[in-house]
Amino acid sequence: MKLFTRIINALLALAIICTLIAAVGSAITKKPVLLSVIRSNSMYPVWERGDMVIIKNINEKDVIQNGDIVFFKTEEGSLADKGWIAHRVMDGNESIGFITKGDANNYTDQNDGTGLIDREWIAAKAFTIGDTPIVIPKLGHLSLLVEKYQGSSFLLPAIALILAALIGIGELKSSRIRKKRENGIELQFIYILGGLTIVVIMGATMLASGQKMNVIYEVSEQGHGVLMGSEVGILQVGDEVSQPLSELKNGGFFPLIGSITTKDKQIMASHKNIKLSQGQQLETTYTVTAQKPGAYKSSIQVGLFYPFLPTTFIHFLAQKSYWLALIVVSFIPGLPLIIYPMIDGKMRRGMLKFFRKKKRKLRSALPF
Repeated sequence: MKLFTRIINALLALAIICTLIAAVGSAITKKPVLLSVIRSNSMYPVWERGDMVIIKNINEKDVIQNGDIVFFKTEEGSLADKGWIAHRVMDGNESIGFITKGDANNYTDQNDGTGLIDREWIAAKAFTIGDTPIVIPKLGHLSLLVEKYQGSSFLLPAIALILAALIGIGELKSSRIRKKRENGIELQFIYILGGLTIVVIMGATMLASGQKMNVIYEVSEQGHGVLMGSEVGILQVGDEVSQPLSELKNGGFFPLIGSITTKDKQIMASHKNIKLSQGQQLETTYTVTAQKPGAYKSSIQVGLFYPFLPTTFIHFLAQKSYWLALIVVSFIPGLPLIIYPMIDGKMRRGMLKFFRKKKRKLRSALPF
């Protein structure tokens, strides 16, 4: 019975870890990573809405073949607002594009108004053994639930309360059986895992609301011009051009800190660090002042952070690195839970005893 419980706990822990990795990876790359949640029944009976699918991210060298189930995103047709779509390749090639179709659909996506799927739009393929995709049934329903209510101002407080309740239950249970389980460190792991879960939730939420904008332009002494793929174009020395940047919006319960940073000294944002109250929204712009001739490919990072630190300090961190600011702010709410087992005397001694025991076992198992 104990072995069965440990196996179940290990599988649950593995599922949580994989889900967190997939969530963070997807937030960073803006593409599905490792796992993907199925949002419709268009591929029934291969999988259903709420299933979690193991995927294989592809690169330029990977070949797309007829019969492959691919994950793609399109900006045209009836699928344009559906996010990442998982459908089967029916025909086509990398030169002209691919024809795709959901197994449960009567018509191809192209018959429904979507153009041929360009190779660059495809991010991944379903991971298969033989011809069978690897599916974890129903595991994605939690992600769909969070997605559905992610705009709710009560989502994060509710998650925090659930974690607090689980830790409280664990504390009560542990206090009753602590004498019988002197070497147990389950409660310590609950605290640490709870803290790390809060860190990941906070980080992923802030990361999803952030935006990185690439600005391509040239500065010339001769005159103006149009530059392919650039909204700014070719500027003459001394010119100033302003463009819309981003709409900052706070639809949640907590106030937010907005920080806009760039390494390009010729670019100036209309706002640098802003505190957004509940319901507030703000249109931001950027201005390019042409000073030094040359070709430029710059980026502007727009970040929204929870106010766990002073506004000026968050902006200071974001100027050094957006990722530094994101990590530091994310750890603030989860840090008390993570370090508590190290502060509490009984928990600290229990952890030390546990690791000493594991160390002795490891040494005894080594052949030298």
